[in-house]
Amino acid sequence: MRFGLVQNEKFGSIDGSYSLVTQREYEDSQITATDAEAEILVSAFGKENIHVGNVGSGREAARKEFRLYPTGERIYLNLVYPKPSRSELRLYISKSAGYKPKPNFVWFLFYKVNELWIGAMPEAEWRKENSVYRDDFTQEDLDKYLEEDDETAKRVLVSQQRFERDPRIAKRRMEISKYKCEYDPSHKLFISRFSGVPFLESHHLVPIRYQLHFPNKSLDSIHNVYCLCPYCHRAIHHAEESTARDLLSELSSRRPILAQFKLDIDELFRLYSVELITR
Repeated sequence: MRFGLVQNEKFGSIDGSYSLVTQREYEDSQITATDAEAEILVSAFGKENIHVGNVGSGREAARKEFRLYPTGERIYLNLVYPKPSRSELRLYISKSAGYKPKPNFVWFLFYKVNELWIGAMPEAEWRKENSVYRDDFTQEDLDKYLEEDDETAKRVLVSQQRFERDPRIAKRRMEISKYKCEYDPSHKLFISRFSGVPFLESHHLVPIRYQLHFPNKSLDSIHNVYCLCPYCHRAIHHAEESTARDLLSELSSRRPILAQFKLDIDELFRLYSVELITR
């Protein structure tokens, strides 16, 4: 799978790929690079510089340098086209070389500053490392900010976040939703003792932390903000991946927001690190 906005931002990379290590690959100490993996390896080393044949027939030619994530240590792994047709690209992994990820670990490559990096981590750690931060309002937030004078309330910049949000947009979205959960209006809500209206939380479907990637369009818009009950909102951020995907798919189908930002549903899943990672 090719890196998306999340991974390129995290690793500071130009391009990258990731997938799961299978039990067979671990036992055989070799990974057959396909799709984005193969493209990145060929781009980094040059097709003409990758040895054709088994490692034993050209050890020096097969030996390629990588930078190991996160230490930056230089390691050397064998990379070859085992068949003259060059229809298969094979990367050999080994403990002695310093790189042998376990089965069901996510292994990844990324390219930056003319160097190819390689790494691996458990799938749960990968998802945690690439998950989005909270950047949304609760009803209590809105009550607090909207009590301020107009200029103060106009834009709110939360210290641990990089981008401003307008609480009035979230407030308007709640009014449009008639104070019902926009995933499922039948969800039961309690009445906030502070505002006197059903308690909802606002949510930016395309997370506002990625605003830099969309310099000509604001992510803090009435179209990108959804009002959700606490259960649905927490589920998007914390539920198992399949549940989060169902929620995101349904919400994205309600408005043409992905088309507006030229994203597809798979890229949206990657923004939340809930994509289906396969081999």
